[in-house]
Amino acid sequence: MAKPFDATLNALIDLRPADWANGFARLVGIPPGPSVSLDTDLATTLQADKLFRIDGERPSLLHLELEANPRTGIPRELMRYNTLVDHQHGLPVETVLILLRPKAQASDQTGEYQRLGVNGNIIAEFRYRIERVWERPIDFWLQSGLGMAPLALLTDEASHQLETALDRFQICMKENNVDATTTKTLLGSSFVLCGLRYNKTRVLEMFRSISMLMEESTTYQGILEKGMETGMAKGRTEGRTEGRTEGLIVALVRLGTKRFDSPVPSVLTELQRITDNERLERLTERILEAVSWDDLLASD
Repeated sequence: MAKPFDATLNALIDLRPADWANGFARLVGIPPGPSVSLDTDLATTLQADKLFRIDGERPSLLHLELEANPRTGIPRELMRYNTLVDHQHGLPVETVLILLRPKAQASDQTGEYQRLGVNGNIIAEFRYRIERVWERPIDFWLQSGLGMAPLALLTDEASHQLETALDRFQICMKENNVDATTTKTLLGSSFVLCGLRYNKTRVLEMFRSISMLMEESTTYQGILEKGMETGMAKGRTEGRTEGRTEGLIVALVRLGTKRFDSPVPSVLTELQRITDNERLERLTERILEAVSWDDLLASD
């Protein structure tokens, strides 16, 4: 069963898979080397989150499992994944359980799992690494590659100074000269992931800061200018309002695509009919609670 935020995390990892592979391989001691994403289907009803082959001095496999919510039994599942991956590929497998927020911790997550016999004897013993995203400093994730940079906003350090963390995240993107498409993906993913850690009001405040970035982009300026031209007969202020409306719709579509999937034509048509900026802002706020486009639009 898909876990919440899976679509966003998968998009983020697929954006720069080598960042994730190399970063976590280094943490578990796998010798560096070229990485290749592998099929994560392990059985008919069993699928790992992410699996990489690292072709370094000693070729090996890296299994990443990401969790945002607490539940017991995960270590036992990790052992099953590890065993199946080893059976399929015949290489050493290192497993990392990535906890995205403090709430995700469960009592049986100790880094070690044992299968016991009827008399209490140890039948099998399995060790895995636990990575608690929030315990790392902001710079650790910013310096781990752009693919993992949004994780910086989930740290304890960021929770105490979210605006500063966002500024540092923006600077990181600019210093890496990322293109417009990558910027949109990183910003959209960051917005959705922040819903894991912060309340709606704080996330919305962050989104407004992100919107300011959009105003600097060619895409947003084009939308704004179009709105200005359309509204010239109505006056300069109204034209800017229309530009703002178009910008909110574009932002909503981008974030909704990360949260659910690309909207079907009927949804796009309905969004284009909305001229009330306050309603668009309400929809943006509720995107973290909705489970689909239809659910989002019906909730307003």
